[in-house]
Amino acid sequence: MKKLSSVFIFTMLYLTSMNSFAQLPGGGSSNLGGGFGQGISVGSRSSQSFNPGSVNNPSGKPSTDKERTVFWVHGLNGDIGSWSRAATASQHNVAGGFPARKLKSQTNFTYTQSASLLEASQQLGEIIEKERGIKIGLGEDPTKDFLIAHSQGGIVSRGLMHLELCLGNKAPNNMGYGGLVTFCSPHQGAVLLNNKALFADLGGEMCKSLLLGPTAEYVNDVDLKFKLFGFIPIKIPGSKFVKYAETGVSLVCNSFKDNIVPFVTNAETPNITKDYEVGAKLLKQMNDCLDGNQNLEKFPKVAYFGIEPKEHLMLRTVKYFLESSQAYEYFEANDDNTLIDLYQKNYDKFRSKYEEWSNRYNALDHLYKSQQCYTWIKYNTLPCKEIRSKRDAAKTLWQGYLEGIKFFEAMDDKYKLIIGALEFQKNIKYYCECENPSEYSKVEISDPSKCLSKKFGKNGLMLCQVVSEVTFDRLEKDSDGVVLSESASNLPGATFSPQKMFNTSHMQARNNEALKGGLTKLYDGGTDPFFRTIAR
Repeated sequence: MKKLSSVFIFTMLYLTSMNSFAQLPGGGSSNLGGGFGQGISVGSRSSQSFNPGSVNNPSGKPSTDKERTVFWVHGLNGDIGSWSRAATASQHNVAGGFPARKLKSQTNFTYTQSASLLEASQQLGEIIEKERGIKIGLGEDPTKDFLIAHSQGGIVSRGLMHLELCLGNKAPNNMGYGGLVTFCSPHQGAVLLNNKALFADLGGEMCKSLLLGPTAEYVNDVDLKFKLFGFIPIKIPGSKFVKYAETGVSLVCNSFKDNIVPFVTNAETPNITKDYEVGAKLLKQMNDCLDGNQNLEKFPKVAYFGIEPKEHLMLRTVKYFLESSQAYEYFEANDDNTLIDLYQKNYDKFRSKYEEWSNRYNALDHLYKSQQCYTWIKYNTLPCKEIRSKRDAAKTLWQGYLEGIKFFEAMDDKYKLIIGALEFQKNIKYYCECENPSEYSKVEISDPSKCLSKKFGKNGLMLCQVVSEVTFDRLEKDSDGVVLSESASNLPGATFSPQKMFNTSHMQARNNEALKGGLTKLYDGGTDPFFRTIAR
């Protein structure tokens, strides 16, 4: 899923270039008592740590001490370099503490993404079949080879298994590979794909919230100078035009939301992604075909899934969309604080500007009142007009910066909602509220029908009505910043328990310390023994 978040990244790149300034319950809370990334202040917080159950479905398929081929399958919009670090380190002794294995890494291939998932799977199958023919000609066993796939690549690989072991009824000993290992693949669908239209709303909101204050301040600081009839000098202070800043920003950001964001979204989520949205027909067929199919059920399969810290999840994840994990040395794409630090600086600047313009507004408002500019006698005098203009401009500015502060505080939650890592659960409690002139009672009831319209109290008849109170609880789920852990870990027919990769975001998983540990365990036979691959 190399560019699954590209639309949001596009927005972020544009807005973070302002480093010198740089349908959900509301925006940020901000009463200015919180901080960057504090979240949407709705309901009580609860965090759901995902712990998948163990798997007891051993494949029973033996490994080999001979050299085998590993096909490294890339994800959405990936390329032949997507797995370059891990593939090279697995074949050659180039990474400290990570012995090379007796294998040949095959990365020089790709597959179509403009067609359906099964068409991509068929293309992958043709590549593997060609390698199989070569191996058979050399007297080698291609069924000892296996696939290591990232993200969408895992679903494409499962599609190939579906074509061969389910729809094609091919015998396992006639296949060009004998096992599958997935990393961060959305086996039960990617919620983000179902919600990709929400990126337009988030992009538009981000644009407006972070541009309004700086744009208004720029206009306020620029005096318009010109000559009337070519010789009469005229000067109009920028504060006269500040009220138009919000209108201008809204027009630009609405265009960005309605035109640019959908264009980028559609370009970066090609046709293939429709087949692994949550609830996709093909995904269900692939999952259902496992029932009673021993060849598919016992085919060696292991799923690895990443768990990224929930705090600043979006910025941790997006870092490795903005820069490739393959740009780092072997298994060293570990730091993910770069964007957090950058956005903290911008948040602090917005806070500083908010306080500056809020204080200026209060001072001008005090001056306005002390000069009695609100009276009809002084209201239209030039001094009062000037004070009022500057005061109103200051108000627009502090309100603009406040919108930016609120967005900084809430943006992580808004991103989590899109990928499914945050849910708001609505709770309704019913009460029977009764009263008369001298009595009052309020009793919680299980159902509105339990509240009668009248009842007798201690001092006579009481009139009653049903009242309800609505609260929200927020539930945060584990994820790699793109795919929920509950989806990436749930590989149907897995022959070994899913493997956690802590402190690992979706794109980081292809070259970090957790991958190093995960591959070491895989090659040492610590998962399904089929994947044991001896050191060179």
